Amino acid sequence: MRYKAISSAIAVLLIATPAFAQKSVPILIQTLRTTNPTTVITGQSLEQTYLVRFIDLSHKGEEIIIKREDLDLKSMVDFEVTNFEIEYETKQGQFLEHRWYLKYTLRIINPEKGPKILSSFVVPWKHKKAGQQENDPTIQYNYDLKTEEVHLNYVTTIPEKDPYLIIRDQIVYRTFGISGFVLKSVSWFLAVVPLGLWLVFFVNRLRSLGKHSRIEESKTVQPDGPVFNDIPQISKRKALRELHKSIKRLDRMATGKRVDSASKIMPELYRALMNFLRIKINNSTVGTTGTEMPILVKKINDSFSKRALAGLAERAAYYQSYIEKGDLAGWPVNPIDDVKLLRKSLRDLSWHMTIINYPRSIFRRSR
Repeated sequence: MRYKAISSAIAVLLIATPAFAQKSVPILIQTLRTTNPTTVITGQSLEQTYLVRFIDLSHKGEEIIIKREDLDLKSMVDFEVTNFEIEYETKQGQFLEHRWYLKYTLRIINPEKGPKILSSFVVPWKHKKAGQQENDPTIQYNYDLKTEEVHLNYVTTIPEKDPYLIIRDQIVYRTFGISGFVLKSVSWFLAVVPLGLWLVFFVNRLRSLGKHSRIEESKTVQPDGPVFNDIPQISKRKALRELHKSIKRLDRMATGKRVDSASKIMPELYRALMNFLRIKINNSTVGTTGTEMPILVKKINDSFSKRALAGLAERAAYYQSYIEKGDLAGWPVNPIDDVKLLRKSLRDLSWHMTIINYPRSIFRRSR
């Protein structure tokens, strides 16, 4: 009676499978569910599980043998098998049933997007009866047990053409060492230079006040030369502005533009030049003439500003001697050369050139 009950159970188990309706077999395979997930994007893995069920026939001396090595697939057409494992389970009911859960982890290797089919594969098995050995060559494997096809949808997240990818690949990320050094140098420059400028301004202011006091003391002194006896007291800024105006008039005359004659330009240039030199050169007074200026410049300590003052003093002496001759019909030399010399000397005496040349002056003195 027991054998009849087992045979009836196997028949009931297999009757729902159309593929085995005409042939009674003690084993079947089921596709438990569709793939998880059913829609896959680029680079995403998916899982598919199959269930193999067969009855324990050990009480009859028989056994269902499954060829396990054939289940470890490497690929399934458009899919690559990245992992395979089997979970074993035994369930007792009216009869003892073995359940094998075949779990495949897959990845799509076909780049074309759209519907995909997970193809079926064969589960080889054989039925060893009582008195037979497992490796008996007379027992043939059956290849009629197949899985069902599984349908899923594949969508890609990679655009067909992305020109920005090429641009991103060409980006070169540099270090910030050079930028940091530049910013650090600028910060130190901005921290030190303004203080130096204020110091230079303060010193020049004190020297200008001292020069004005000496001019006040020597108002009663008359000049030795016959050129100008009424020399007004002016500031350094005004003296420099008047000198630039006189040089500009000389420049206009040198380029052939309509301007006053040399007989008027030279006395004005001489007056402006002398006012500027009396402020810049120590020990000079209202009575100091143009011919005396080069002598006073020689007494100044050697520096870069001394060279510029020497050039201006030489021109003042030259202009005085030419004015004393009384012949001012034309300019004694090429006026363009005088314009270049005067402007270069004033540029060398500017505040920014003073700051630039100050370190070099200290170095020359230390030698």
